[in-house]
Amino acid sequence: MTLNRVARWLTLGLAAAAAWIGLSAPAQAIPVFARQTGHNCQACHISYPELTPYGREFKLNGYTFGEAQPFPVALALMGEIDHLNQGKDASTGAATCTGSGGTGNTGNCNHLELVQYSIFYGGRLSENFGMFGQMSGGQFPITNTGTFAPAADNTEFRYVYRYTPDGALVPEAVIGLNMNNNPTMQDVWNAVPAWRFPWFPYLPAGYGALAAPYIDGNGGHNKVGIGVYAWVHKTWYAELNLYHSATGPLSFMNWGSGNTEQAMGDQPSDVLKGENPYYRLAYSKDWGYNSMEVGIFGINAKSYYCNPAGGGAAPCTTDPTAYNKYNDIAIDAQYQYNRNEPWVISADGSFIHERNDLSAQFNATGGANLAQAQHTVNELQLKATAYYYRMYGLTVGYSSLWGTTDPLQYASGSGGSATGDPRSSWWTFELNYLPLQDLRFSLLFQAFTKINGGAGNFDGVGNNASGQNRVTGAIWWVW
Repeated sequence: MTLNRVARWLTLGLAAAAAWIGLSAPAQAIPVFARQTGHNCQACHISYPELTPYGREFKLNGYTFGEAQPFPVALALMGEIDHLNQGKDASTGAATCTGSGGTGNTGNCNHLELVQYSIFYGGRLSENFGMFGQMSGGQFPITNTGTFAPAADNTEFRYVYRYTPDGALVPEAVIGLNMNNNPTMQDVWNAVPAWRFPWFPYLPAGYGALAAPYIDGNGGHNKVGIGVYAWVHKTWYAELNLYHSATGPLSFMNWGSGNTEQAMGDQPSDVLKGENPYYRLAYSKDWGYNSMEVGIFGINAKSYYCNPAGGGAAPCTTDPTAYNKYNDIAIDAQYQYNRNEPWVISADGSFIHERNDLSAQFNATGGANLAQAQHTVNELQLKATAYYYRMYGLTVGYSSLWGTTDPLQYASGSGGSATGDPRSSWWTFELNYLPLQDLRFSLLFQAFTKINGGAGNFDGVGNNASGQNRVTGAIWWVW
């Protein structure tokens, strides 16, 4: 029996079992931190992974609240059934289905997959020390192998000190040390790339945008950030992290994904040069059932174009000291109305601007795949969500990318750009039904208005933006 067939049967079984439980079982809270704190899931989440004010406080205090169950563990299973319109193969012109689930099929892309499983663990390790751990596997490129072998996913450790003046009942400031393996995963607001909608790990399907800012498109779990943060009066938040490749003593943060420098290099950004600063500043306010946040974040990253250790798919054949530079700066905002019944509402958005210098790549290739060394990339992401009695939800998202035109970097061909223009835009609609707090059924529709500079024949081989529209049904079960 093939792996895909096993995945389909497992997904069908998961859906049937979850549907039975959803119709017959009472609501209960059992994911990892609910076990530790003894609180209902809704105390920390509007709907996973969106945090409430208490959820943000819990995370910034190092996951140290509660002792109901020491070092709890939870398991999540995610499956989907997907329909995608047709694409075309550049060499033959024949209709073909692209993406992980439908590669090699002709006609419309329809597939059923057990997308991912995740094991969550961690929590309070001492009064001032805690962690969040996740390992995942499945049919999407988290392991870069296409198998169900587990690998390190979002993981972080926190040590906190609470400053409480004499006579005060609550701390005036929380100061913490943090180590994590994915830039922005340590954040507590939902406009940053690590926690941005859509939250379900939908499989890559049709052709999409070629451009992405470094902080969005090159997060991964092959980098380790070590830094300090402060949260003052539950209002002002500031953070500085230094990111390094997850090699040597830091390789345990990237286990299962090729965690040595010699094995890295499948992408130019896999190997960072030295320490790369990430910064974050935010102002937040909670009043009544409302909360809001505005802030900035960004990263200055230097990544080798080739692998200086000589391994991977991009070994150094020219200057092993040459590296590309990325300067990303972003603004973000979030609003939540969390009365619990009947309505819960949230909205957030971010704008990321990048200026990069790809001289190392330009010089190493003699300009073969870049028309120029310097580029800009801009990304706008907007999202609004409404839940009725925490059971019925609707989320609407809008995404837009644009930047410097480069006919070599964004070349024509299947999924490419006929004009070299990276401009792309699309809408995402997601309906959710939660019969239990930790069981979610979703129906997603994604509609592209422009891909890589065009709506019709955007890649020069006949593909249209609307041909990449998708409809996906998904199930997300955590226990």
